[in-house]
Amino acid sequence: MPSGEWVRQLGSGQGRGWRVEAYLPGVCGARDHVLHPRHVTNRIELSFNAEVLSVNEELRAIEVLPILKEKVAFVSGGRDRRGGPVLTFPARSNHDRIRQEDLRRLIAYLAGIPSEEVRRHGFTVIVDMRGSKWDSIKPLLKILQECFPCCIHVALIIKPDNFWQKQRTNFGSSKFEFETIMVSLEGLSKVVDPSQLTADFDGSLDYDHDEWIEVRLAFEEFAGGAARALARLEELQGLVAPRELPGDLESARRAMEEHASLKKRVAKAPAEELDAEGRRLLQRVERGRGGDAHGLSPRVSVLLDKLHAARQHLHQAWHARKLRLDQCFQLRLFEQDAEKMFDWIVHNKGLFLTSYTEIGAKHQHVLELQTQHNHFAMNCMNVYVNISRIMTVGNRLLEGGHYAAMEIQQVSGQLEQEWKTFAAALDERSALLEMSASFHQKSDQYLSNVESWCKACGEGELPSELQDLEDTIHRHQGLYEHVTAAYSEVSQDGKALLDKLQRPLTPGSADSLTASANYSKAVNHVLDIIHEVLHHQRQLENIWQHRKLRLHQRLQLCVFQQDVQQVLDWIENHGEAFLSKHTGVGKSLHRARALQKRHEDFEEVAQNTYTNADKLLEAAEQLGQTGECDPEEIYQAAHQLEDHIQDFVRRVEQRKILLDMSVSFHTHGKELWTWLEELQKELLDDVYAESVEAVQDLIKRFGQQQQTTLQVTVNVIKEGEELIQQLRDSAISSNKAPHNSSMAHIESVLQQLDEAQGRMEELFQERKIKLELFLQLRIFERDAIDVISDLESWNVELSQQMGEFDTEDLTLAEQRLQHHADKALTMNNLTFHVIHQGQELLQYVTEVQASGVELLCDRDVDMATRVQDLLDFLHEKQQELDAAAEQHRRHLEQCVQLRHLQAEVKQVLGWIRNGESMLNAGLITASSLQEAEQLQREHEQFQHAIEKTHQSALQVQQKAEALLQANHYDMDVIRDCAENVASHWQKLMLKTEDRLKLVNASVAFYKTSEQVCSVLESLEQEYKREEDWCGGSDKLGPNSESDHVTPMISKHLEQKEAFLKACTLARRNADVFLKYLHRNSVSVPGMLAQIKAPEQQVKNILNELLQRENRVLHFWTMRKRRLDQCQQYVVFERSAKQALEWIHDTGEFYLSTHTSMGSSIHHTQELLKEHEEFQITAKQTKERVKLLIQLADGFCEKGHTHAGEIKKWVVSVDKRYRDFSLRMDKHRSCLEKALGISSDSNKSKDLQLDIIAASGPGAEVKLRDANHELNEEKRKSARRKEFIMAELIQTEKAYVRDLRECLDTYLWEMTSGVEEIPPGIVNKEHIIFGNMQDLYEFHHNIFLKELDKYEQLPEDVGHCFVTWADKFQMYVNYCKNKPDSTQLILDHAGSYFDEIQQRHRLANSISSYLIKPVQRITKYQLLLKELLTCCEEGKGEIKDGLEVMLSVPKRANDAMHLSMLEGFDENIESQGELILQESFQVWDPKTLIRKGRDRHLFLFEMSLIFSKDVKDSNGRSKYLYKSKLMVSVDTGNLFLFI
Repeated sequence: MPSGEWVRQLGSGQGRGWRVEAYLPGVCGARDHVLHPRHVTNRIELSFNAEVLSVNEELRAIEVLPILKEKVAFVSGGRDRRGGPVLTFPARSNHDRIRQEDLRRLIAYLAGIPSEEVRRHGFTVIVDMRGSKWDSIKPLLKILQECFPCCIHVALIIKPDNFWQKQRTNFGSSKFEFETIMVSLEGLSKVVDPSQLTADFDGSLDYDHDEWIEVRLAFEEFAGGAARALARLEELQGLVAPRELPGDLESARRAMEEHASLKKRVAKAPAEELDAEGRRLLQRVERGRGGDAHGLSPRVSVLLDKLHAARQHLHQAWHARKLRLDQCFQLRLFEQDAEKMFDWIVHNKGLFLTSYTEIGAKHQHVLELQTQHNHFAMNCMNVYVNISRIMTVGNRLLEGGHYAAMEIQQVSGQLEQEWKTFAAALDERSALLEMSASFHQKSDQYLSNVESWCKACGEGELPSELQDLEDTIHRHQGLYEHVTAAYSEVSQDGKALLDKLQRPLTPGSADSLTASANYSKAVNHVLDIIHEVLHHQRQLENIWQHRKLRLHQRLQLCVFQQDVQQVLDWIENHGEAFLSKHTGVGKSLHRARALQKRHEDFEEVAQNTYTNADKLLEAAEQLGQTGECDPEEIYQAAHQLEDHIQDFVRRVEQRKILLDMSVSFHTHGKELWTWLEELQKELLDDVYAESVEAVQDLIKRFGQQQQTTLQVTVNVIKEGEELIQQLRDSAISSNKAPHNSSMAHIESVLQQLDEAQGRMEELFQERKIKLELFLQLRIFERDAIDVISDLESWNVELSQQMGEFDTEDLTLAEQRLQHHADKALTMNNLTFHVIHQGQELLQYVTEVQASGVELLCDRDVDMATRVQDLLDFLHEKQQELDAAAEQHRRHLEQCVQLRHLQAEVKQVLGWIRNGESMLNAGLITASSLQEAEQLQREHEQFQHAIEKTHQSALQVQQKAEALLQANHYDMDVIRDCAENVASHWQKLMLKTEDRLKLVNASVAFYKTSEQVCSVLESLEQEYKREEDWCGGSDKLGPNSESDHVTPMISKHLEQKEAFLKACTLARRNADVFLKYLHRNSVSVPGMLAQIKAPEQQVKNILNELLQRENRVLHFWTMRKRRLDQCQQYVVFERSAKQALEWIHDTGEFYLSTHTSMGSSIHHTQELLKEHEEFQITAKQTKERVKLLIQLADGFCEKGHTHAGEIKKWVVSVDKRYRDFSLRMDKHRSCLEKALGISSDSNKSKDLQLDIIAASGPGAEVKLRDANHELNEEKRKSARRKEFIMAELIQTEKAYVRDLRECLDTYLWEMTSGVEEIPPGIVNKEHIIFGNMQDLYEFHHNIFLKELDKYEQLPEDVGHCFVTWADKFQMYVNYCKNKPDSTQLILDHAGSYFDEIQQRHRLANSISSYLIKPVQRITKYQLLLKELLTCCEEGKGEIKDGLEVMLSVPKRANDAMHLSMLEGFDENIESQGELILQESFQVWDPKTLIRKGRDRHLFLFEMSLIFSKDVKDSNGRSKYLYKSKLMVSVDTGNLFLFI
């Protein structure tokens, strides 16, 4: 890579402060350019010119502008016939007036104008000697040979033919390394095409020299601005780079404000102005004329592209950082609000649970509890609004793609779950209080009405009237319904409330807020109320029932008595009269027919009375048997009626011819009724049978009874029908109307039989249904018992197989799983069939019971209950078996999954071992840049090759996590599999990461070292060249406020800043390379032998780099001194010219215009006054002249380079000023003499010079102040830096002297054997003095000398500390040993060292000397901090040097603590660099109760080590190793474990 391109990369990356235009060399190497055949032997000498050429572009057009404008030489852009560039020296007559140094710089500048490709062909130089002196050609050609940095193909010298022929033999062209040809103007076209020549040589090439200068000036100015803008954008890019986010809300707010303020700084970057300037420059270059102006277009475009890319990347980084900070602020605000809600819920949970189980003792108490709870719930709902808002904010953050989505989702879920639990408890409490209020209200109302209800149902007088009695019964029934309804409501509400209080926990409510609530007190309270109400209800029912019985008895008695009296009245009034009148029957047929006809007439009238009498008697019998009325009263009335009827019937029977059939009919009917009653009782009895066969026998006997009853009923009905038919036949035969009353009576009997038959049919049907249901019940019981037996037997079988399911054979495990699935399916089908059968039976039973049929089985057990119990038991057995079967299936399935996982683990481990083999096969350390880049490409291919293994390892981890989350029966094996893969993969990744770091570090080091060495070589050649920079002052003029040397000094300082930082970068890359080289050698066996050669090569490169750096810094200092002297001379020359100009323009003009002494006294006085006023102005010029003379004396005393020129200027100024002051004094004397005033000797000396020698730099400072070139603040800062630097060097010398004194006295005494040494410290000088000898050798031989180099460069002294940073590791070892040294001296030295101190008369004790290295580090820190405050921000490496010194105590402290670590068996060097060590309190997240433990942590690059601080038997602290956490390698978040 060309050095210029490398510098541009450093300018955009790590090398801050480098100028883009600083190094753009177009090197034409000795192997690349074309040489004349006879000059092949001069290759070695020309290679020097090729190296010098690499620095040409550090020159800028502004630096050679005066000589450029004079058009001493120019590059027109023309090409010779080979394609080489043409350098033209036009004809001029004053070649001898041009300084050689200016000409060299011009030639060096013009040589770099063409592109490198064009320069490779070699230059064609045209020297036009027409009109020039011939003796100037040799110096010009000599300068071209010595200073031209590129190849010269040929030099063409144009001269008139006649003169040239005469002088040709005198021209020594063989002295030059390039070919010289003398041609005429016409012969020039043979070498260079006329189209490539300017008009001066009769060519057609369009070239405007002034325009070319303007374009070059504009380009270089644009390039400088672009470099500064890129550096500014890079600085801003570092400010917006990603870094750790704030951890609290206030920090997040401040970070957002700071980031917003960066926006203004970003906007201030002059990118737009530079873009516009670049576009204008491109347009100008496109329309420019000659001079290779078009070659600038790609370079301008490249700078514009870099500006655009840097600006766009900066804006993107700013917006990305802003988005990250906004999300961070939103996250902290969300967490704060959520935490407040969590605190509120926790606080109110406690308040809520204090009174949760209280349900109230009375209705009013319950209402108060409800009011309190509703108020509490309303307040909670107000809080829920805030929780909903927080949840909404969390959802919006998740929808917006927040980086902490998992954390937000977790907090939102937890908050939502907490609120739902709390809200569920509130709702449950509300429902409970509502039920309690309803129950207490109804129970209170019931108990308050008990007394009035008892009074209403109590004893009282019974009405005697029938209507009043019926009304009383109706009211009594209504009261019973009202009381029953009230009791039902209280009972139902009480049962519901008890069910609510005594309900078992559901599966989902175990974690609820009220899961552990104790309602025993409330349950007892509710039970007491229910029992009290039940007691009163039973008492009321007894009272009411007694009252009801009495009312109904009185009603039945009244009705019966009334009917009996009617019958008796009829018998007495009509029957007795008829019997009395018809006492005879008649024996003849006529008389019999006549009596029969009259008797039939009488029976038609009396039939109703007979029927009523029979009914009354039957009713009396029934009433007496039921016991609803007083039997004595009933039987008394019945006996009276019966006596009258029997007497009347006995007298009438004789007259009843057709009553025999009726008697027979009534006799059969009574028998039938008796049978029916007995059969009805039997049918109403419950069905019971033990087995299915017994039930079937009952069904068979029931069929026989049904058929017999039907036959008997048909026979009785047939007799009645025959009697009716006989009466009809008798009436028809007698031509008389039939006896309607008798027929009606018979028909009514028949109707009753028919109704009884219908009722019997209903009973038979009901009996049939019961028997069928009972049969189905026995069948269901039999099937259920069989299925339950099968389920229990399989459950036992599963219990026996629980310990035998695990197997190493994958095929056997899969077969067992399939067999288990088939068995489970079979058992589920059987169970489902029986359950379905029972459910259908239960549904049928329920429907039958709903129709009013009571179904019992097994004595007093309800059939529906029996079926439901069997179903529940069957369900319970099925669930129990399902659980066991599911557990067995899960174990079998987990066994199969485990075998699959082990197979995958085996495959992945094989792939990982292959990757390790591939990695170990490529363990070659690069010894050059080409090898490093090849290793880098090979490592990238290796990383692509193991990507598939990475994915497989991730899949194994995911499967293992899934099995662990599913509570696998063998979690230890799964964890071992996952950890085995993780361990092997992590080892592979550690090796891969270390290998990648090593390869990248080698590439970075070799590339940086080559580039830095190349640049240092170019700078060394440049700084060696002697130049005079004072020749450019003419372009500025005498009145200019600035000089042309100051920019050169600034640029020179920037170059020093750049190459020092580049050297630091190379050393840091070397340190990184060596660090990873050693780490790989430790972690990989067999690498120790391979790293020796690369390590030695790195050290050789660093030594070469240090030597080159020292040489460049030496030459840079010398050049800086010359530049400073040139700047002093330029300032001095301008000041002298200004003084001479004032004397000539102002002083001489005044004297020439004031030669008259005045025409009058008044005029003369005015002239004298004017003279005095002008003299005040002249005094200022006197002070400037006086200052110039003093400054010149100081410069000459110091041996200034331009001492001769300075003396000439002083002589000229002094002569002119003294002449002017004498003439001024003479003019004043004449004016005073004309006025008659005596001359004042003091005033006459006002303008005379009284020179005092310059005492120091004060005169120069005053002169520079006059030109506004250095303000007061910078002077103070510069003086302070010089003072601090002087103190640093002086204290360093004193420190080295103290170390030498300690070693020469105390250490010499211990090792010389002259004096007796205390036994406790014999041969322990290495503990007492540590590595002080090494410290002394380093500071005496190296560091003190290095500090002296920076005596005049205090802002760069930090580079010295950075360069030798690795040497300060000696202080780490020294500080680590210091406690042991101090303890050894205190315990065993006694007065030994005090005697040495007295013997050698030392000012300091041994302890004072031993503490000095520690104090020296602190002194370095203090001085560097003070120096940092005086230097410009971002300039130099003071801050880096301070960081080196600040790290020394930290590393020493870390090393002491690390030396106390015990029990760590691994190689501590393989863990990388120790970053941090500190004591912390740690917790185990897996434990239920998290107890903090004090641990001392060591954070390395590769791992985090946990240790415990303990005391040994001597009371000294040490750290016992506990565990290790790998932290350094990113494996795609595969495994991170302790």
